Amino acid sequence: MRIEAARTGGSALLRLEGRLDREGAERLSDTLEDLLQEGVRSLSIDFSQVTYASSAVTQVLTRWHEELALLRGEVHLRDLSPAVSELFADAGWQDGVPHAGDVPGLVDRHSYWHARVDFAASGQYDMSAGTSGAGLDCRVLGDPGRIAEGPLGADHCTRVRLPASGFALGVGALGAGYDECSERLGELIAVGGCAAYFPSDGARMADYQLASAEKPPSALLASGLVCQGGYSQLVRFSTRPEADAVPLSEVASVALQAAGGRVAGLVVVGEAAGLSGVKLRRSPAGDGPSPRFEVPGVRDWLSFAPERTHVMTTTVIAGVVSSSAKGPGAAQLRPQGPTERLFGHFHAAVFSYHPLPQRTVGLDDLVRGLFTNHQLLDVLHLLWDDRAEDPVPESALVRGVGWIAPITHFD
Repeated sequence: MRIEAARTGGSALLRLEGRLDREGAERLSDTLEDLLQEGVRSLSIDFSQVTYASSAVTQVLTRWHEELALLRGEVHLRDLSPAVSELFADAGWQDGVPHAGDVPGLVDRHSYWHARVDFAASGQYDMSAGTSGAGLDCRVLGDPGRIAEGPLGADHCTRVRLPASGFALGVGALGAGYDECSERLGELIAVGGCAAYFPSDGARMADYQLASAEKPPSALLASGLVCQGGYSQLVRFSTRPEADAVPLSEVASVALQAAGGRVAGLVVVGEAAGLSGVKLRRSPAGDGPSPRFEVPGVRDWLSFAPERTHVMTTTVIAGVVSSSAKGPGAAQLRPQGPTERLFGHFHAAVFSYHPLPQRTVGLDDLVRGLFTNHQLLDVLHLLWDDRAEDPVPESALVRGVGWIAPITHFD
């Protein structure tokens, strides 16, 4: 089986030659996955030189048609021989296009999106209305400064039900109470009833819980934010032709402006160009020594890299962004970019790569799908490195979709 690919921008023409059996179908699927990762969204496949096609081919192409439909893309088959044409017709394809009904997961095919033209930077943005008048109420739990003062006891931690609508982040652990969780406190994130954290007890893999119909996940938080409510605006973005990636600080700035310019909550599901973050190696609770966050002792307490990590992964990022480091949530905020008027606190759950839909998709369904169908790789506290010499580049995304809401109340 021979596959030739000719690409022009976001489109590609594949020419197939030979027998397209099950092994050839897998090779074709691998080729399509590579093209999608490179940003191709329109595919045309030439079957004129195909002498045989297995039913495995129809399954592969139907699956990739569904992926592309969610990405606002398309796939067309060209020059099918009579035998191959009959095979695809039996599988529901007509004139090289599948007629299998609507793709699941889309919630509003007619949402009105408008392009932002007032923000000249690395990304290009489309905005759409979410729930009219929606906003977030946020609880501030604990004090991140207290973590560095000495071991945390039970009275420094709070058990919380994680919100089914909204998000939470901080230093915590999934479980019932202090005795169960104290030795495992690590970076935690929860979005739409799906929660993940990286235990600090020497675990090699992140752990997670998904809400059931009767019970949301619960966690012990030593410090963090719990924000509940709805989202008033949606944003989708991609890199400009002259840019390699979109910095997280730019996405946060766009979200802050869209929410009114004071303080906003933001959830982004994006394809990562690389992430800059840290996670705890040891729990700050219990009877052990006090945490040390200065060099060289910091290496015993934090895991971090001198460069971006998790290149070409899919990530769920949640957090708060503000134009000021004052107010009820100020202790939770840190500088988020080169400007002096951008502060925030963001955590990320990192998954194996999956191309993202650019249509209007339900956040909860999208996030649960990642947890259910893809490998959870890591959970990180994202940082902006403000060292004057040799800083780590900030977290950046290739493309993504985000949910934005003003924070109407801090408790």
